[in-house]
Amino acid sequence: METTTVSVPKLPDDLIIEILARLPVKPLLKFRCVSKSWLSLISSKQFIKTHLKNSKNCTDFATHRIVLRCRDYLKQCLVRPLLYEPITEVFDTDYPVELSRKPSRVVGSCDGLVCLALARKDLILWNPSTKICKKLPDFDLKVNSGGYFVYGFGFDKSSDDYKVVALFNCSRDLSEVTVQVYSLRSDQWKMIKNFEGGWLMDDPATFVNGKLYWVVNHDHELGSGWDIVSLDLETEEFEMLHMPSYVKSGYYSRLGESDGCLYVLCSHLKSADLWITDDCRIGNGTWSKVVTIPYNDDFLKYTYKSVLYVLKNGQVLLLCSSTFVIFDPKDGSFRYPRIDNLGEFFAVGTYFESLVSLDG
Repeated sequence: METTTVSVPKLPDDLIIEILARLPVKPLLKFRCVSKSWLSLISSKQFIKTHLKNSKNCTDFATHRIVLRCRDYLKQCLVRPLLYEPITEVFDTDYPVELSRKPSRVVGSCDGLVCLALARKDLILWNPSTKICKKLPDFDLKVNSGGYFVYGFGFDKSSDDYKVVALFNCSRDLSEVTVQVYSLRSDQWKMIKNFEGGWLMDDPATFVNGKLYWVVNHDHELGSGWDIVSLDLETEEFEMLHMPSYVKSGYYSRLGESDGCLYVLCSHLKSADLWITDDCRIGNGTWSKVVTIPYNDDFLKYTYKSVLYVLKNGQVLLLCSSTFVIFDPKDGSFRYPRIDNLGEFFAVGTYFESLVSLDG
């Protein structure tokens, strides 16, 4: 009896790379053990960039995650079921033991990397998908107990470098706001020109297209309204982005980023307006109102709100205190997603899966 040999067709290398670059991080980490060639491929800078692009452009939010700070520990939930399914489960975050012993908060995320602040001035860069973390060196600055810290984290495309920005104020009159910038590539902090524009209200910063943004007030008594200040991570210089007067008239403004766009949520007495700028690369970009969110009850009226995602269909995912709310402008409805295994939480941060390393 003859034995029939079936030949398995060999896929072209380009097709294999295309398939692998669209997979989640977890199986890719396992596939590095298949062969030396796959290890080399999946660890290469070009493959990591291709995978990052696919993950960033994922339209169904399958790669997107939300980090929740629950007292002294972190949890996570998936964005997709939060948006499209009736029940969302929260799961424990698998992060290093040394992080779990200290209270931590998310002070920025970029390209799948999350920047955490432990206590007041201990900073960690962490990739939740690969479980790799890096403690940043201490910045050479004595900080008084009465001062405040403001942080930001983003990517400088010109130098292919991730940067953490730390601002410290130790005087009530805002005369001294010291600024230091950490470079992952050099693994060092450096001092840049002090910021003299006022009181930074947002913490952490919002990162959009190479710049970090904060809402700024020009006096400590908050009587002069507010504008937006940006720090260009390439030039490391500050610029002002002016908000129109009808945005300044609200009780407070909160910045947000979604799909590469800068938003500002302005809260009024009976509603909140969501605005987007047409070009945040220049100081006088035009602002357009996206949607008005009415306050249908006291909960919406009196809770502190921020925007997490603005969907293509117009829906807006809000965080109202410790509650997720989805507003649909088409019918004016509100949906409160049910979340299992979650008590009270105090802050959130968003990220998407990536293979980006912390080697600098």
